[in-house]
Amino acid sequence: MIITNVKISQTSQDILIKAAAKKRMSVEELASELLNEAIQNKLSEIVTIGEVKKEYYSNPLANKQPYAYYADPEEPAIPLEDWDIENSYEEVL
Repeated sequence: MIITNVKISQTSQDILIKAAAKKRMSVEELASELLNEAIQNKLSEIVTIGEVKKEYYSNPLANKQPYAYYADPEEPAIPLEDWDIENSYEEVL
């Protein structure tokens, strides 16, 4: 149980005292009852107790196949004509 100081207006205090007298219960009991109901009704949508919600971003690579290179490992990936940069540069000039 948490014990806390709650500030309420003078009008609310007067109503609480009169209602507690009519119900023949202590002001503290009535205030606790009202606070419990109000907290559960008004704040239960905002906070879920015992359940931690973490937001995870969707993985853009989900359900994708990995890249596969089907070429022969002995064969160069770049053709030899394109690999010889020095000679190709002279040809462009």
